[in-house]
Amino acid sequence: MNKIGVVGATGRTGSHVVESLLDSSTSQLHVALVSSGSSRLGEVVGSTGVAYSCDLKALATCDGVIDFSTPVTSVEVARVCTELRKPLLVATTGLSADDMRVIEGCSRVAPVSIAPNTSLAATALKMAARYLQGILGPSFDIEVMEIHHRMKKDAPSGTALNVISGLAAGKDSVVFGREGLRKEGEIGVVSLRGGDVPGDHTVYFLGNGERIELTQRAQNRAIFGRGAVVLMERLIRKPAGLYLVEDLLQSE
Repeated sequence: MNKIGVVGATGRTGSHVVESLLDSSTSQLHVALVSSGSSRLGEVVGSTGVAYSCDLKALATCDGVIDFSTPVTSVEVARVCTELRKPLLVATTGLSADDMRVIEGCSRVAPVSIAPNTSLAATALKMAARYLQGILGPSFDIEVMEIHHRMKKDAPSGTALNVISGLAAGKDSVVFGREGLRKEGEIGVVSLRGGDVPGDHTVYFLGNGERIELTQRAQNRAIFGRGAVVLMERLIRKPAGLYLVEDLLQSE
């Protein structure tokens, strides 16, 4: 049984990771971390005997760590996991380039994956889009649209950026919030914010007289919890290194 630590255990998505671990027959909740100001500190999670804590050192007894917190906390978690040599799955969004460098540094001593979206279907979307691009070629224009709830702090979403990274020739070919005439080879990205949408992502392949639309829709946040547990279980078995989510899905 894999002993998993969850950072951001009472958060919007972290709570679903906890629920998925409670239902799992192969992994269990071992440490549940929250902020030092949380009203749930010391509260026991269901019948697990695990109490919500803010002590990062408690991760020392875990087999792996799933992080759904904030960029500042994720950096702290990465430093602790580097010291402890613990597998780390970071699903926090809004990470800066400096944050990413600290987290990626952990991969020198432990397996690490930065997952902007732990939905398995979202990764399948990226893989399918790359495959279609190879078939259709430059005669089809590519555009991306993503929709999220009104409270999402970053735009475009990390998932949209991840999808684009597999399609764009370079940063100069990506246009955010298009204005004016479309240039050849550009990939346009549109972000919509409103309501309580967990996350929709659509990749458009627009040709002359025909088009293909690839869409992944998150109906609820439980999918992110289930996906995170699946990815963590695969990451645990890897040697030290930095892994894309698609690497983990293709490994079995």
